[in-house]
Amino acid sequence: MTLLALTIFASVPGPLVEALQARAPEGTRVEVEAFTAPACPAARYEAQPIEGSGRVAVRLVGRGCSTWGWATVRVLSTQAVVTRDVPPGASLDGAVRLEEREWRRGTASAPALDGAVAARALRSGTWLRDVDVRFGPPPGTPITVRVVVNTISVEQRGTIVSCGRAVCATLPSGKRVTGVLRDGVLVAGVERGS
Repeated sequence: MTLLALTIFASVPGPLVEALQARAPEGTRVEVEAFTAPACPAARYEAQPIEGSGRVAVRLVGRGCSTWGWATVRVLSTQAVVTRDVPPGASLDGAVRLEEREWRRGTASAPALDGAVAARALRSGTWLRDVDVRFGPPPGTPITVRVVVNTISVEQRGTIVSCGRAVCATLPSGKRVTGVLRDGVLVAGVERGS
């Protein structure tokens, strides 16, 4: 039977924190609450991808040793929280505050909110997700669509459809396009597979 010397670190090494932060999702901040590993004078730390707060496996590589340890991490990200009840289609301007909250698997960081409106009724205290916001005119609104392919530009009427963060429309042919609004015209490219 082999005994391993398990080291519980009193202070977390800086290179470990850097390795963990590098493997965390963009827009998040990692706090290391604990780290345990077999004794190894590590020169390098290789963390597994971080999918939220909890335990993360970390490989320690040093002179004459290579072993695995566990880091217990708390992951924080900026979340958008609704501050008052918002009806569907209402602007989110002044109805949202940003807070740093614990990030768990499947929780998205705060969506971009410039020009956003509520895609559904939102209650005060709700954590805002991408599906809760939409941009541009409401679904069903007729709009002029300019489809640009290389140097060719074609304009025709379309109808706004719901598609989350993007502004989308369907054309009379049934094709769906995504684009940006410019002076009341949806400037778009044809989506693949449509």
